[in-house]
Amino acid sequence: MKKSILSTFIRAIGLGVVSGMRSAMGPAFASQYANRYPSRQLKGSPLGFMQRDTVMRGLQTIAAGEMVVDKVPGVKDRIIPGALAGRAVAGGLAGATMYQAHGDKAWRGALVGAAAAVAASYACFYLRKYAGKKYKMKDGFAGGVEDLLAVSIGAGATAGK
Repeated sequence: MKKSILSTFIRAIGLGVVSGMRSAMGPAFASQYANRYPSRQLKGSPLGFMQRDTVMRGLQTIAAGEMVVDKVPGVKDRIIPGALAGRAVAGGLAGATMYQAHGDKAWRGALVGAAAAVAASYACFYLRKYAGKKYKMKDGFAGGVEDLLAVSIGAGATAGK
């Protein structure tokens, strides 16, 4: 695998993982990346909307709201079918955006991002439950730690061109 392909693959995995943790955050980081590093390949594609400033700002606002809502008692689990499908779509969008921006096939990035989002959804769901039981950690605190981790992974996945 060439370095640029490997780099794009790792970015798509990272943003897929972030989408599994906070569904809107993966696409928000992908859109921010597309705004910071505009791509001709992306602009001329169906994913060109991800380079729009208004889309980036909207996704960032939704992601911020999701971090708040995640801590509200009674919110449905992320692994119920509808929520899991939404996270897969979000991871797929983020991965497709990264692949298209780097001149690769968007469908490949969509598969990578969606698979990473589903895997991370399950992993983080059970890790959060485990942390709550094992360390008597309040769910809101565990969610805050998860937020920090998601932001860190997203920032790392979109650092540099």
